[in-house]
Amino acid sequence: MSEHITISVDESLSDLIPGFLERKRADVQSILDALPRHDYERVRRAAHRLKGEGGAYGFDAMTELARVIERALAAHDDTAIKRHAEALLNYVDRVKVVFHPAEE
Repeated sequence: MSEHITISVDESLSDLIPGFLERKRADVQSILDALPRHDYERVRRAAHRLKGEGGAYGFDAMTELARVIERALAAHDDTAIKRHAEALLNYVDRVKVVFHPAEE
């Protein structure tokens, strides 16, 4: 298995992160499921959620990969959408969260 990607997150979010990551994994999977059906609206909505929510929780790589998916969607590049969605799924599967004390 690939190495973990360690992300440091404020401990005040510790109860929210496991569910958040499950939902983000589902969002990425919905992109991969929608792509063969050319359901680009579903891809767009999921990528937009991933982009916005990733950064809000400190997962900047998630935000950047979702931004790249949005650009590939605008270019109608299904191959790139799939490649970047798979990279995002790999990221979500490998991420390990370490909680740090809240800053005052």
